[in-house]
Amino acid sequence: MDEPGLYLHARSQGDLLRHLEDDFTNQIVYTTHSPFMVPTHQLDWVRTVNIAEEEGTTVSNDPNGDARTLFPLQAALGYDLAQSLFIGPNNLVVEGVTDFWILSAVSAYLNEQGKVGLDDRLTITPAGGAQKVHYMVALLTSEQLKVLVLFDDEKDAKATRDDLAKGKLIRSDNIVFVSEAFEAPPTEADIEDILDSAVYEALVREAYAKELKGKTLELNARIPRIARRFEAAFNALSIDFHKTRPTRLFLQKMANDPSSALPARSEGQFERLFKATNAALEKHLSR
Repeated sequence: MDEPGLYLHARSQGDLLRHLEDDFTNQIVYTTHSPFMVPTHQLDWVRTVNIAEEEGTTVSNDPNGDARTLFPLQAALGYDLAQSLFIGPNNLVVEGVTDFWILSAVSAYLNEQGKVGLDDRLTITPAGGAQKVHYMVALLTSEQLKVLVLFDDEKDAKATRDDLAKGKLIRSDNIVFVSEAFEAPPTEADIEDILDSAVYEALVREAYAKELKGKTLELNARIPRIARRFEAAFNALSIDFHKTRPTRLFLQKMANDPSSALPARSEGQFERLFKATNAALEKHLSR
């Protein structure tokens, strides 16, 4: 068959693929350019087809060829990997990858210490940016999956919370804010604000030691969120600030010397946040 299911929706193509596998005993050969018609669970079935002036058309068991030839296979594997790594029956959607890194590392450490980490049933799902949270929630809820959202506490996040609730994509009590980590909640907060401010500053200075050599970093205490505070200070020095760099260093220190990266106060704040998140999950599952 040539391009079966060409005009079907992606999920319907998956249904067609299962139909061809399960309902026929004979061998079926088909061509496709769709990632959703690639049997990622049986990659030994896949053949790549290439055409060249000197060799003509060739069919290979090995995944070779140019980028266009391999794209459906790459896309299928990437989608399959994303589904298995970051999506589960119960999902905690977070804004960015640094949130994912910090929460995963701290939760694992607290669980190892017999303290309160995130419920093991939760899969932390990074949305790839605050502006993409709405779309990630829509995607997951359309698959009938359980979804919680952890937002930074700031104006835009609260607006997104209201939009999600108004659109009936998610109930408001399935949404947790970072500020719930604090006994006296601040007006604004990111995940980085749960870390000790002196620890975070040391991480930034170590991560950017080369760029900051011979320069004075002036932090504006009136900026409420610590990552934004450093971003503004770096901008004043014409240096790009990326949260990923100090966060990677934080992960290293959590692996080698966790007590230096996570003092008792920060530990308690993370436990408070995880308790609130776990309670939201229990409430969601009980409905």
